[in-house]
Amino acid sequence: MLLDSKQKIGLFSICLYSVFFIIFMQIHLMSGIISGLLTYTLMQKLENFLSIKMHRWGHKAKLFSVLLLSIIFMSVLIGGFGYLFNWIIGVARAPQQTLSHIQNLFNSISTSLPPAVGKYLPDNLIELRDNALNFIKEHVLYLQSIIKQLFHSLLIIIIGMIIGLIAGYQQNKRSINETTEPTTIYMQAFKDSLNCLVEVFQYVAFSQVIISLFNTLMTAIFLLIVLPIFGIHLPFSKTLILATFVLGLIPIVGNLIVNTIMFLVAFTVSFWIAVIVLLYLVAIHKLEYILNAKIVGTKIHAGICELLIAMVFCETLFGVIGLIFAPMFYAFIKLSLKKLKII
Repeated sequence: MLLDSKQKIGLFSICLYSVFFIIFMQIHLMSGIISGLLTYTLMQKLENFLSIKMHRWGHKAKLFSVLLLSIIFMSVLIGGFGYLFNWIIGVARAPQQTLSHIQNLFNSISTSLPPAVGKYLPDNLIELRDNALNFIKEHVLYLQSIIKQLFHSLLIIIIGMIIGLIAGYQQNKRSINETTEPTTIYMQAFKDSLNCLVEVFQYVAFSQVIISLFNTLMTAIFLLIVLPIFGIHLPFSKTLILATFVLGLIPIVGNLIVNTIMFLVAFTVSFWIAVIVLLYLVAIHKLEYILNAKIVGTKIHAGICELLIAMVFCETLFGVIGLIFAPMFYAFIKLSLKKLKII
């Protein structure tokens, strides 16, 4: 099949976006891209909602949407850092109480472990503290690099949010002052690819919300129904369920964090309970991959096997970051080709 000029330019735009996509994955800037797309999408949705509810405001609704989103994001960031700072201050003010909690937790874990494993643990809290200090001294450069990377990622996310706010406001401003001047075919192709990327991001974000709800429901059934039937009660069950939903909105990484927390909490009860929880979590997250492929595949008319193969392929090439963004990358390419009527 011969391609016309519009399809050729559109295909070039897709290739260009794909190259940038791969480069951003390699240099670890995808967190900024996702935060920017999220901010841009939320701003468009909020602006559409405000333009309907407050039609008298006209273009002022767009400025209001920027201010509202800015306040929300800044409140979340300030609130999160404030909570973390207060927690650190609370620990520093009551060191003996903190050490007592650590000692109780350490004793609980020691008694729940099999003897063959428990003999490798420190005998008391002082030995544990000395081992921890020695570990920090030996790996201080590595720990510094981790902290530096965390702050770098946070900065990239904030910059992405700011760019998303600016891009959303400029897009809304252009739609107000829209003129009849024709757009070049190249610029139109780039705009179409961007709109396609935003559309795919909405599909993936919706999929992640559904997956988080599914994971939360299954975790609630497991913690509140299945385990109590056998006389097992995990501490902080309700908090763990809430954390499962909130952190589950972050693909892969959020699940790893909440799984680690849940495993450690189960460890305080029994070693074998922790093993059971771990096996359950592994089984649930394998189902999540299929559910993710099903939801996104339905939107772009792709089979589950297609997306699963794309996820495995990208994970092989780019690691965990490739696994996270594979559904979005594949969906963008296929939806763009469909709109160009190439496939």
